[in-house]
Amino acid sequence: MASIRPVADGRARKDADGRAREEMQTAMTALAPSRRSLLLGVAATLAFPATLRAASFATRPIRLVVGTAASGTNDLAARLIAPTLREELGQPVVVDNRPGAATTYAVGLVAAAPPDGHVLLVSSAAALAVHATSVNAPPDLARDLSAVGMVCDGAFTYAINSRVEARDTASFIALLREAPGRLNYGTSGAGSAIHLSGELFQQRTGTSMLAVHYTNAGMRANDLVSNTVQLGIGGIGVLGPFIGSGALRALFVAGREREKLLPEMPTSVELGLPELDNITNWFGLHGPKGMPAEIVAQVNAALNKALRKPDVAEAFGKAGMTNPLHTPEQFLARMTADYQVMADVAKARNIRADF
Repeated sequence: MASIRPVADGRARKDADGRAREEMQTAMTALAPSRRSLLLGVAATLAFPATLRAASFATRPIRLVVGTAASGTNDLAARLIAPTLREELGQPVVVDNRPGAATTYAVGLVAAAPPDGHVLLVSSAAALAVHATSVNAPPDLARDLSAVGMVCDGAFTYAINSRVEARDTASFIALLREAPGRLNYGTSGAGSAIHLSGELFQQRTGTSMLAVHYTNAGMRANDLVSNTVQLGIGGIGVLGPFIGSGALRALFVAGREREKLLPEMPTSVELGLPELDNITNWFGLHGPKGMPAEIVAQVNAALNKALRKPDVAEAFGKAGMTNPLHTPEQFLARMTADYQVMADVAKARNIRADF
């Protein structure tokens, strides 16, 4: 009997192993998807990006037209938002620099494009100033284009050469009143936003200065630091280093909120200087007139998603810019209010330019 037991035990083990394998195969069959299910799953995965693209209006590459050369904040704004627009709209986005005629050439190109969302304009407040002062009636950002949203906004900082005998805005105004026309300020050109801001400042303070117009930003900065011109008006990204070195003395920021890069500097609103905050260095996104509301909404959503990205916000912040995240309606209202202030200043000060 003892010689028979191992054989029986071996058969028992064999039978047990067989049953275990059968149970394992049954379980595996229950868990494994069918070949049809696998194929359907793969097809759905491959179709998912196409579904996203189908939801976008874009069917070909999108052009972001910029009215300046490939440098400066206007170009920076376009290149910072382009990657997210590409991701969200499902088509390549190309920055197309078209400088000329104080940005009006680019505005005209987009105004004449089909309103299907494939040609967009990255504009600036400079285009409003040009329209308010030009004798040639260039295209109007508010009337001749579709507002999509503001890209970024930067208030102008007012700073004086450190050799000027004034410690703050009040003493600078007093100095100007004592000697009307003796001091001057630099602008980025006749009829520019900086020119209009300086003229509005004189209106609001009852003072008189000479406007010195420059076509070269570097020369304007050099003359300000050398005290050839006494007052500088510009972005904190430009004037900030000179303020930090002591070559310039900050007076105020022409806005409603204090400048984060120089928080001790007061605002024009705090100083009781009305409407200076309506002339700022903002940049915006537009399409041709008549662009369907659903396309405007889609591009606005993509734009605001780009502006929420930490790296994009950080890049604008380093340039002294903020990102308001406007709706198209808010952006249009802002443009309308700013334009009215600019047009009133241009008329009151008889500022006309041949753009």
